[in-house]
Amino acid sequence: MRRPLRSALVTGGAGFVGHGIVRALHHRGVRVRVLDPGPAHPDWPLAVEHHQGSVLDGPGLRAAAHGVDLILHAAGVWDGGPGGEQRMQTLNVGGTRRVLELGLPTVYTSSSITCGFGPWARPGLEDDPSEDPEHPVLGAGGAYRRSKLEAEERVREAGGFIVNPDYVVGAGDANGVVTGPLLKASRLRLLPAPRGGKCFVGVDDVGEGHVRAWLHGRPGRRYLLGAENRRYADVLRTLARLQGLRLRLLPIPEVVPRVVARIPGLRSRAAEVEQMNLERYRSSARAQRELGWVPGPVDQALQDTVNWAGGP
Repeated sequence: MRRPLRSALVTGGAGFVGHGIVRALHHRGVRVRVLDPGPAHPDWPLAVEHHQGSVLDGPGLRAAAHGVDLILHAAGVWDGGPGGEQRMQTLNVGGTRRVLELGLPTVYTSSSITCGFGPWARPGLEDDPSEDPEHPVLGAGGAYRRSKLEAEERVREAGGFIVNPDYVVGAGDANGVVTGPLLKASRLRLLPAPRGGKCFVGVDDVGEGHVRAWLHGRPGRRYLLGAENRRYADVLRTLARLQGLRLRLLPIPEVVPRVVARIPGLRSRAAEVEQMNLERYRSSARAQRELGWVPGPVDQALQDTVNWAGGP
């Protein structure tokens, strides 16, 4: 057990995962400060102190971090647009470097994309190979993975802590970036559904996992945060049912990504479809064993997703 945590800075605290970290800290009585360029999150507790700015702004970062015991660094970006690879490198790697230069204890929000994955019978672990040579992650996804791996290495060298959330669901996705596509898909009458799946987890459990990584984790060691391995089709059907809707799913034939990949300009999109046809299941046994982390049921997090977003 480390020294008592009295105050903390959450970078990217207005984002989906970031706001879950803020709530977990506040629940433990920690004074919370947030550094985020966006507006305040509507679900923040009133006591949260908001510094509106970026981790790339050195003076602003130092001012936001002044006097805190811990930094929980959740600021990051996935960007599939023009110039996105450079923006991911700048924020995910450069921003992490600036945070670490402050010399304060740091918990880093990485991603499950840097960890292993496997089929239902043998889910991936933190230190398994993070890429299948037969199905490489291409385009923006590949660039995102590389930026997170590089940032992790910097955190490891600095003695920081690393958490790797998988597919996060629940209340509070204010920008609709994570849960929005799932909700939109679940409201269709007929949907070509991917055959694969991932490990899903509630946002409040992810926030708690970050705090526990600091309290009980080992520096430089990855901790996967995932609650249940579920097929995409199962999650989409559950979301539809929770909204009082009926969704008919048509599995995507395995040949479709290969056909789409031959169409000029659609190779990266075909790669995304191919990835979603894979079983990318993972185990959070390490986090549960070493951190005492106990995630709740994913169905409740999906219900929270629907309740927070409102009706169709």
